Amino acid sequence: MDMTLLDHIKARGLTMPEAAAELDEAESTIRKIAYRQRQPSLPLAVKIAAWSGGVVTEAELLLPDAVVTTDADVVGAEEAA
Repeated sequence: MDMTLLDHIKARGLTMPEAAAELDEAESTIRKIAYRQRQPSLPLAVKIAAWSGGVVTEAELLLPDAVVTTDADVVGAEEAA
């Protein structure tokens, strides 16, 4: 499972203003995304994923309730069949 933005911010020991400053985005924007009150645009989701080193993925940000299947999952399922 991917880490949420809020979990990543907490794990890094950052405050919301510090995370927003590192991302060069408004604190209110990052707070709303972290608390799932809004979705980021695709460019911002890519920016957050890069900032987190891939720990927070675009899929987690844009599709938080969806089950995302990776290529590795598909290959593993095919091999098991």
